[in-house]
Amino acid sequence: MKRFKLNQQIVYLIFLVLIMTNTLSYANNKTLYASVPAFPPFNGFVESKHCAGVNMLAIQAVIEGLPVNIEFSSYPYARVLHSLKTGELDLALILKNSGLKKNVVYIGPLSYIKIVLVTPSNITIERYEDLHQLKNIAVIRNAQFNKIFDQDKKLKKIKVDNYKQAVSLLKMNRIDGIIGSKIGLEYSLRLQGMDSSLVTNTFDLDRHELGLHLAKKSPFITLQPLLTAAVERLYQEDFLYQIYQYQINHCLPSKGKSHSGN
Repeated sequence: MKRFKLNQQIVYLIFLVLIMTNTLSYANNKTLYASVPAFPPFNGFVESKHCAGVNMLAIQAVIEGLPVNIEFSSYPYARVLHSLKTGELDLALILKNSGLKKNVVYIGPLSYIKIVLVTPSNITIERYEDLHQLKNIAVIRNAQFNKIFDQDKKLKKIKVDNYKQAVSLLKMNRIDGIIGSKIGLEYSLRLQGMDSSLVTNTFDLDRHELGLHLAKKSPFITLQPLLTAAVERLYQEDFLYQIYQYQINHCLPSKGKSHSGN
């Protein structure tokens, strides 16, 4: 297996974020409310409460040096979307969602996320049409993965709230597949004691921008130019996966290595 090598910029970035979490308090003492998906590894790691979630670290890297405090909420995906529309949330780092155009400013991508279909080892998907032979596919409620897949009424889909729920259904043989981000699925398989090598034999459906969304009703809308500059400076295609592997390999107790890819 190819050993992951984290470049010096990411190592320095994570180190800096972790030691400077408390330095975001400034004279105006304003609080920015941000959210990440309500499941690990995006909002944290089950094995250790001291290991920050990958999306949280990414957002902290973006706002480093800005005159704000940050308070994270970990909401189900559907509530993240709703809260951005109402202004309850200021900021979210989620897959780019075209349904939010009227309510958010899309700052830009920080990274790309691979969208894959995970199936049991005895099922092989070689082309999209093979998906129609599956008895059920678990999908995260209100998430957008691929235009063709999202609009395909012939597919048998089961809506779930998180990857943990989806993997549990897979273990009970109630579904034949799970659609989602490779990072989320790899970690959920790892967490529930399933063979995480399943993510090396996935059907790659798409790749999505993981982008910063700023609510138009947010009082921090004036920070848009600074947020844009930070995102452009930090962007790497596999930025989030680098953070994920750093946390897996350096923050968590040893439980097997993760696989290459994002």
